[in-house]
Amino acid sequence: MISMVDKQEKMNKDEIYGKIEELTKKGTSKAKIGLELKKGKVLSTKKELGKKIGVIQKELKLETEKLPDDLLALIKKAVKLIKHKDSNKKDTSGKRGYQLTVSKINRLKKYYIKEGKIPKNWRYSDSTAKLLVK
Repeated sequence: MISMVDKQEKMNKDEIYGKIEELTKKGTSKAKIGLELKKGKVLSTKKELGKKIGVIQKELKLETEKLPDDLLALIKKAVKLIKHKDSNKKDTSGKRGYQLTVSKINRLKKYYIKEGKIPKNWRYSDSTAKLLVK
């Protein structure tokens, strides 16, 4: 027995571009756009179109992200740990987790500065992290 999902046809090139444009304007991350496209039977934009989602966003002049996704995820994690650290003063393992997260952020920062994806004067601090997440 064939389910309704199997009968669904793959999206064509114009539909994929339209979907990427629509989701980018909503502020969806590249990873979530990829998940949405997988629901539409597009397993890989790289295989279908020969381009990654980020390249397509640059072509459509829609790139709005100032920081890469992985760096933003670590900053969000750090903000959660800051809040936890403020309410649980004696939690030393939580403090250690925060220190490790900040260390990862700084290592990624060096890499992205070298690659030219973030400005050379970009610095991580707790106060700017809280503003970035909000």
